[in-house]
Amino acid sequence: MSKVYKFRDLPEDFPFAIKFAEMEPYYCMDHTFHWHNYLEISYVKQGIGRYYIGNTVYDIAPGDIIVINNIEPHYMEVLPPEPMIQPVVMFDPRLVSSGASRLSADEQSLEPFFARGSNFSNKIKCNTDIGKNIFTLLTEIEMEYRQKNYGYELMIKSKLLNIFTYLIRNYQDEGKSTGSQAQKNRRLDQLQIVFEYIDKQFAENITLDALASLVFMTPSYFCTFFKNSTGFTPTQFIHKVRISKSIEMLKKSSFGIFEIAYACGFNNLANFNRTFKRTTGQTPSAIRSQLNV
Repeated sequence: MSKVYKFRDLPEDFPFAIKFAEMEPYYCMDHTFHWHNYLEISYVKQGIGRYYIGNTVYDIAPGDIIVINNIEPHYMEVLPPEPMIQPVVMFDPRLVSSGASRLSADEQSLEPFFARGSNFSNKIKCNTDIGKNIFTLLTEIEMEYRQKNYGYELMIKSKLLNIFTYLIRNYQDEGKSTGSQAQKNRRLDQLQIVFEYIDKQFAENITLDALASLVFMTPSYFCTFFKNSTGFTPTQFIHKVRISKSIEMLKKSSFGIFEIAYACGFNNLANFNRTFKRTTGQTPSAIRSQLNV
């Protein structure tokens, strides 16, 4: 069974890394939400796409920055026409936490990731002063990480703290987010079960009753829970997963569109074509021709 939760070991002595991601159009993480054991800040150098974080959708373009904590379900998709270049800065909270007082300045700097104000946005726009300043700091962090000159760890930590200060100044107010850590973890555990079931059974008939029973909810309560957690109805999410799988088959297999439709859980070609066009804005044959250029 595939795991939706993405665990990654960061170095113990300096729990920090940068993933240099370059993704082709229609890359979409199988439209499957996942989360990590670390915090991340990504920044777009090239291409356009869309981030789904919890129940919020963000369109992203060059210069945009995305901030995600370790308990936020998310995935992203790359939109045509060009590949997306998007370095992802990953770090453990202990990188900047002094471990001394709960009110230490270092730990307070992490508030934008956890105790967020009501005006917080995961996306920092490229055309804002804070966006330009943070983007510059991220490119400087990337240079330090690539070159690894003497003292680069200290320089990276210093620039991260600078970024956190910008976030505190711009995105904090009195309306803090609600919900205990235990409640949020429980929600993630429930979503994990549902995501893995859909990922495994996408080609089969998936009923609302079956999904609800996985997490011991009534169908009506489950629909509300899922919509509030992801921004999608269960049916919408299943369709997105199936269309994602079909795009992979269009790209990597020689199967006909009719065969792909049935292999991805659609009971007739018309329904597949209609759902595909609604999800991607194009027909299966048009996307296949683009992917095979």
